[in-house]
Amino acid sequence: MKLTKPLAIALFGFMPFVSFADDNSEQATAQAAELSNQCGVVSIYKRPPENKNIYWVNINTVDGVPVGSGSHTFQLSPGLHKIKVVEQITDSYFTRRRGKMLNYKVFEINVEPNKKYYLGAKYLRKHRSKLTTGEYWEPIIWKTSDRDCEI
Repeated sequence: MKLTKPLAIALFGFMPFVSFADDNSEQATAQAAELSNQCGVVSIYKRPPENKNIYWVNINTVDGVPVGSGSHTFQLSPGLHKIKVVEQITDSYFTRRRGKMLNYKVFEINVEPNKKYYLGAKYLRKHRSKLTTGEYWEPIIWKTSDRDCEI
């Protein structure tokens, strides 16, 4: 009985290693190197539009790593990141009460290369009394722009 090549591979579990090296592999390596140098920027530097009920936030952590309180702009690799933000709402209709208040939230952002994201806190007036559940606000990206970024 003569075995055909696919049947012999299936029976004996052996297939010689074959390499298909060509110009595409060099191109793929160059593209991967370029992507590893790319980044996006997350910023709280620019003043959000309070007339749209959007206020300042402070960034507490990025991907679980604490950041300095004086930091306003962060370069991040492309992909999904978790940012813990603390709202800084100063609206005259908003009163802070003593006791438990959820003024921080973890915000997920999918960073794209060469993009800049401005973060803020959207104040939800209709929920202004729901301090303990944090329903009175939500973290948002209130503006995006193009910006060259390389690590």
